[in-house]
Amino acid sequence: MAVGMRRPADHVVHELLQDRLQVVLHEVRQPLAAVLALVEAARSVDGVPAEVLVHLDRIVEQVLEVPEAARSVLRAGVHDTVPGDPCTDVEEVLDSALAASRLTWAGTFMRRGGAAGLVLGSRAVIRRCMLNVLDNAVRATGPHGRVVVTVASERAAIDVAVEDDGPGFGGIPAGSGIGLAVTRTVLESLGGALLLHQPVATGAGARVVLRLPRASGYPARAG
Repeated sequence: MAVGMRRPADHVVHELLQDRLQVVLHEVRQPLAAVLALVEAARSVDGVPAEVLVHLDRIVEQVLEVPEAARSVLRAGVHDTVPGDPCTDVEEVLDSALAASRLTWAGTFMRRGGAAGLVLGSRAVIRRCMLNVLDNAVRATGPHGRVVVTVASERAAIDVAVEDDGPGFGGIPAGSGIGLAVTRTVLESLGGALLLHQPVATGAGARVVLRLPRASGYPARAG
């Protein structure tokens, strides 16, 4: 009986979340459209330097990420694991997450590993998880630190390891671990995991691994 009564409640929660989603997207649409209009106006000014045009392109890229990012947060726990959701190309979304992080951090990113493949979960969800882990790393290591990102392709999963040279777990600024807790919950809902390690080579810093379940029917690519 309890199981039978749970379905209507779940349906009500689903409808409430959908309503909330529509309101949020409606509220952000106008200011985002205004930002894009301002970008286009800036492009049209005669003699705009090439460097400024590059920055304008980056503004557009980040603005276009906002609606899906908001949608992925509001859908969390409702649609993220529904069969038929699009798979995500790890290489593409990692490139996007690193590009966004470089805009706000002056430190050094190092990238290791070869081609990966497709994993379960929508692009917005996987990107949000990656950004959470990268944000945690750059906060820990400071404005002039180093973060190493390594992609390792396994048969059933793809590991994205983010290693920083900060003070290690327990020594990072307060509040930095919130994103990791959210990321762990999301990855576990997808059948993945978030693994925390102390780097063996240096004995300092932190190493966080996003274990992303490979999409069935998409075997590992040759690296």
